[in-house]
Amino acid sequence: MTPGRPAAVPAASRATPAILALYVKVGACLLAIGADVRRIVVAGELRDGRVLVDQLLGADQLVTVATVLEVVALVVAAVLVLRWALAVRAAARALAGVSPWSADARVRRVMRAWFVALGFAVAAVVASRLLHGVAEDVEARQTIDVLRALATALSGVAAGLTIAVVSVVTARQQERAAEIGLPGTEFADADTGRVSEGGLRVVSEEQARTGSDRR
Repeated sequence: MTPGRPAAVPAASRATPAILALYVKVGACLLAIGADVRRIVVAGELRDGRVLVDQLLGADQLVTVATVLEVVALVVAAVLVLRWALAVRAAARALAGVSPWSADARVRRVMRAWFVALGFAVAAVVASRLLHGVAEDVEARQTIDVLRALATALSGVAAGLTIAVVSVVTARQQERAAEIGLPGTEFADADTGRVSEGGLRVVSEEQARTGSDRR
């Protein structure tokens, strides 16, 4: 790395936990979809007089648990993806200012698909929430659950596309690092100094003096 170029945490070190959290989010979406489908079926059986209301209450509880798990998985995944994105942004400065978000056609295609899926998911969630309080009969309740299941499915698709975004952007950044002779393993935290072309850590006199005082 040339002197004076800012260093950064390699995005690859933060990509793995983000991807794992997104896979958990996809799994939580599948569970939530299953809970919604089960309640749709139970509601239909209740309408036909084949089951008691207790079974519908049980289906409601399963939907509640699945929803909580999905929200928790979403929050954790969002935090880890944001943490990864901040590393990508910081590393872009070390990579001659080239941003992997816009410099690669693969990234642009995946990002467009991600925004489309996310937009439809948000629209489906809003529609189901607006109708949530006006379920006057079983049919209306089933319609709301269908919208919920659709929104959850689109949310799962968005999570899957986010996995693709993380993978592609991280790979592109590593490729860029190799192009300019900066292996990703030689990235350093921006506040701990620079890395020279030979892989040696370069620190300021103040940092060296501080380190000596601590020892």
